[in-house]
Amino acid sequence: MFTPLTLPPGRARCQHRGVASSRDTYHHGDLRNALVASAARLIEAGGPGAFSLREAARNVGVSANAAYRHFDDKSVLMAAVAADGFAQLAKRMRRAMEGATADQSDPVSVARFKAVGRAYVEFASDHPPIFRLMFGEGMASCAKPNAETIDADSPWDLLGLTLDALVIDGVLDPARRPGAEWKAWAAVHGHASLMLEGLPQLTTTPVRHASLEALLQFAVVGICGDLRTEAEVQRPCPTNGPETPV
Repeated sequence: MFTPLTLPPGRARCQHRGVASSRDTYHHGDLRNALVASAARLIEAGGPGAFSLREAARNVGVSANAAYRHFDDKSVLMAAVAADGFAQLAKRMRRAMEGATADQSDPVSVARFKAVGRAYVEFASDHPPIFRLMFGEGMASCAKPNAETIDADSPWDLLGLTLDALVIDGVLDPARRPGAEWKAWAAVHGHASLMLEGLPQLTTTPVRHASLEALLQFAVVGICGDLRTEAEVQRPCPTNGPETPV
């Protein structure tokens, strides 16, 4: 089940989110977040078109008028669900990045790059309706965390960190770094989208896993060029400071 992150009352994540008043809190917590959670459950069950703002309010035991104090209409509530989807995706990507370790074939920077790509596809597989909503028309602006949010990362930011680490480790030439986010994102997002659309070649779990691993390796080679030898990877990059410890 998709569980939206709890947000401080009154703090918006994207331009589509309604302005909440501090006096409009739910009697057993935060009504705004309760409504977002209710909408997310309804979207998971039947897709973005399968619920109304009134239904989301009814499911948390409040009137429609109470819901309208937080969200002007259904589209604003859907944007809030999309914003929380991006926050959940970033959380999963960070956890995967921090848990990645070097192995015999990959230095830690490559392992982390692959780990965030894996986490991205796994999120799409676990929450197809939410993932589709996040990349629906007008929702892309919801991917950027609010500037006032402390210690918040967007999926784009986390991808950038893994690419920077490839440069520091000497795996990625600094000259190839600009624009690398677009190449990596397009590859992984394309795989996730084709998987969700039921591409016949991606219908079984073993095939999906193998194809994703092949794609991630393809992305590394495509972005970095010919991978350097292990001895070269051990050398610090002269223009980017000391190597990242492995």
